[in-house]
Amino acid sequence: MAQIKRRRFLGLALDGPTIWLSYLLMYVWPWFLEKPRHLDWQASLAALPVFLIAYYGSFDLRGSKAWPGIAVIAAISLGLGQLTAAASIIMLFAVMIAVQSQRGRLRYLWLGGMIAATILAVGIGWVSWIFGFGVLFFGGLAAAATAANSLLQDQTEELIRARAQAEALAVMGERERISRELHDIVGHAFSTVVLKSDLASRVIDQEPERARSELEAINAVGREALQEIRAAIRGLNQSTLIAATGHVRALLEAADIELSISNTAGPLPPPLEHAVTMVMREAVTNVVRHAQATACTIDIRRDHATLCLEIRDDGRGGTIVFGNGLDGIRRRVGDLGGTVTIEAVQGVTVSARIPLEALS
Repeated sequence: MAQIKRRRFLGLALDGPTIWLSYLLMYVWPWFLEKPRHLDWQASLAALPVFLIAYYGSFDLRGSKAWPGIAVIAAISLGLGQLTAAASIIMLFAVMIAVQSQRGRLRYLWLGGMIAATILAVGIGWVSWIFGFGVLFFGGLAAAATAANSLLQDQTEELIRARAQAEALAVMGERERISRELHDIVGHAFSTVVLKSDLASRVIDQEPERARSELEAINAVGREALQEIRAAIRGLNQSTLIAATGHVRALLEAADIELSISNTAGPLPPPLEHAVTMVMREAVTNVVRHAQATACTIDIRRDHATLCLEIRDDGRGGTIVFGNGLDGIRRRVGDLGGTVTIEAVQGVTVSARIPLEALS
């Protein structure tokens, strides 16, 4: 599943784990009104590291991998609920993770299980009815908000997959077209060569000049067919920069990332255009999958005898881990005698510089 970028405010991801911890203020606010008992704050401090480990450890998990975290957080809420009704707010976090990590029947089983456990705890007097009301109220709000956000993420991912499938179908159609062209080119050329070579072999003794003319025609047909085949193969292997620009724009829009693009390089040789296209597509794919960005800038320009390509995002940055994508970018640029630099300061910047002399 593609990773969906997160909206940020003051550096915090609005749908990330940290910002939601602000709700814990509702747990401690009674302490400002009345001094807590020693047991209250001692139990709370003891439970805090366990809660944080379970919360952060399960926030981005999906399916059964999130079950232990949900269960631990719910148990902490019920356990502290015996001391204070404000512990009902902790159940919010268990509800939130259950909604975003589970799908279909499992989601409702987890929610139903937490409601049943709360009702049982109220029924046996373990927690107060205020705790039960808090779980239902805050848990309901959390479930609704998280379900809406999960639906939005699912729809965005589905849109990205649909665009990728449409692109794959377009590529397949283009390949089929080129395949038909190759079939027509080769079929026509070989038919002509067979006919003219057969004619030349029959008249070579009686009419040598005519035979020579037919052989020259065979040579011309062969050269023409070779040029047409090379042109078709270039079309098979290369994507135009204009088409690639449309693709990356659609991909970024689907992930709600603003694109700013500048191309002042002018016409490029086919090998260079192909390399720029593939580098741009791979870099933008990494932005969508990993950067958690809100904006992406692409700049293509000439610097004297060098082509410069720069892709910047305003995402989380961090340590760069080289894999197939970044290694592929380096390999493509290196094959043309160029260099690639990658910086991860206030986002990630991928810069490629390719000398134009080697392609002239």
